[in-house]
Amino acid sequence: MKKFIKYCLLLAIPAALSSCSESFLDRAPGDALSPATFWKTESDADLALTGCYRQNASPYRIEEMWYWDCTSDNQYNFHTHEGYRCIGNGTMAPSGVSIVSYFNFLDIRTFNEYLTMENTIEFSSEAKREQYRAEVRTLRAMQYFWKVMCYGDFPFTEEVFASIEESMVPRTPKEEILAFIKKELSESINALPKTAVAGRLTRGAAQAFLARVYLITGDYTNAANTAQTIMNEGTYSMPNLTYEQSFLKANQYNSEVIFTTEHNKAGGYSMWFAPYMSNGYGGWSSIVPTQSLVDAYETKNGLTIDEDPTYDKTNPYVNRDPRLRATILYPGQAYGIYEGSGFPSVIQGSGDYGPDANNCTHTGYNFKKFYSDLSEYENAWDDERNFPVLRYAEVLLTYAEAKIEQNQIDDSVYEAINQVRRRAGMPDVDQAKYSNQAKLRELVRRERRVEFAYEGMRRWDILRWGIANEVMNQPIVRVEGELLTTKNEEGDFNVKITGTTLEEERTFTVGKHEVLPIPQSAIDANPNLTQNPGY
Repeated sequence: MKKFIKYCLLLAIPAALSSCSESFLDRAPGDALSPATFWKTESDADLALTGCYRQNASPYRIEEMWYWDCTSDNQYNFHTHEGYRCIGNGTMAPSGVSIVSYFNFLDIRTFNEYLTMENTIEFSSEAKREQYRAEVRTLRAMQYFWKVMCYGDFPFTEEVFASIEESMVPRTPKEEILAFIKKELSESINALPKTAVAGRLTRGAAQAFLARVYLITGDYTNAANTAQTIMNEGTYSMPNLTYEQSFLKANQYNSEVIFTTEHNKAGGYSMWFAPYMSNGYGGWSSIVPTQSLVDAYETKNGLTIDEDPTYDKTNPYVNRDPRLRATILYPGQAYGIYEGSGFPSVIQGSGDYGPDANNCTHTGYNFKKFYSDLSEYENAWDDERNFPVLRYAEVLLTYAEAKIEQNQIDDSVYEAINQVRRRAGMPDVDQAKYSNQAKLRELVRRERRVEFAYEGMRRWDILRWGIANEVMNQPIVRVEGELLTTKNEEGDFNVKITGTTLEEERTFTVGKHEVLPIPQSAIDANPNLTQNPGY
C-alpha cells in the first residue's frame, strides 16, 4: 500500500526541544522554507501538510509508544539514560534526572503556521482545502491531548508569535484545552475522507480518537455514542487473523487498523527494535514486561490464574490466553535462536539471566509482539513498519466500557467484548459470572490491559481508573527457576518456577506523579510558567 509519509522535505525539522534558550515557544528554524517564497501553490500546501504529519510522529511513532508503557505497571525500563525508568519509579524531577520531555512547541507552531498561512493558497477545490485543514486540526488536537495528559495545564495558543515577548504565555487550564480538543475533532470529522492512503487521517480516525478522549475524560455517553457510530458504519472489523498474525509486518494494514504512523526507509525515516530484543540477539532488553502483566492474562478456560484450579504456578505459561505467547517471550519459550532449548532467562550464565549483564532482561521476560516473525525484517536496526495508533479493538472496548460505566448492560456490551476475545482465541464472556457492573468493569479493564500491552495505553487507564497508587507502588521483580527438557502443547519447554527476586522498588505519590514535572529550562526561559505540585 502506498505510504504517505515519504519525503523528508519539511517545514520544520523535528527536535527534542526541552531546552529553550530564547523562548519557551520555538521560533522558526533557520533552515526552514521562507514564508516569503512559500505558501503560494497547492504543491506548497502538500509539502506543508507532510511537515505537519512528520511533527506528529512524536509521540505516536512506534518506538515511543513501546517505551511509554514503562511509565505504568506493564513494563520496566532498566537503562536510566533512556528517560522512562524515572517516570516508572517516581524519581523524575524538573532537572538533574534524565526524563522524557514533551514540553516542546515546534509541533504546535507547525500546525498553527499551516492554519494561519494556507488561506494565501488557491486550492483546486474548497473541499480539498477543508480536508487539509481538518487533517491539521486533528493532528494538532492529538498533540495537545498528549501534552495535557503528560503535564496537566499547558501553555496554549493557536497563533504564530512574532516576538519572544508575545510567546511568554502562562499555562492554560487542562479542562479548557480538553474542551478545545473535543471541539476541533468534532468539527473536523465531516471534512475528512472515509478512506485514505496509509498514514493519513480519515473520518474514522478522527472519530476513534474523539471516542478515546471522551472515554479518558469520563464522558461515557459521548464515548459510547461515538464508538457506536464507527461500529454502525462498518468500515472496520476484527480481522480473520490470530492475535499474533494481526501484528505481523505483512498484515499491518488489516481490517481493524484505523490510523497508523508510518516508517519509510526511502524517506529517511526508518524504525528499529534491536534495543528491545534479548541479550541473546544482541539486544539491550531496554523494555521488558513485568510479572504483574504476565499474571494478568487469563487461562484458556476464561478464568483468572487465581480462579482456575488447573493453573500451575510452577509451570505458569501453559494453557494461557494466546495473547500472552503472542506478546511476551517468557522462560522456556521456543522462539528463534531459542527454538531448540527455550528462552533461558532463568538460567545463570546463559547470557539472558538478569545479573549476567545489563543487557539481560531484568524481569525474566522480553517482548516479541510486532516482531514475532524475525524473518520479516532485514535489519533490526534499520527497517520499516507502522504503528497502529488506533485499532478497531479499542473502539469495541471503548463502547463496552462506556456502556458499563453507565450501567447500560445489554447484549451489545457482551458482543463488543466477545469480538475482541474471539480474535484472541479466547472463549466468549461468561454472562452468568459477569452479570453486573462491578464484574464487567473488572473484565473490561483486564481486557484492555492484555489487548493493548506494549502499545502505550496503560498509563492513561490506571490514572483515570484511580488505581495508579495501588498498582505503581509495587516492586519490580525478576522470575527465578529452571527449564525442563519436556515440552507442552504450545511447543515450549516446561519450566519449574521457584519464585522471584526483587529488582526495584517503585513509588507513586498521589497528587504529584499523575503528571510530569515542567522542565526547569522552560521555567527559566518563561517567568509566567508555574511548576506542577510536588516538584
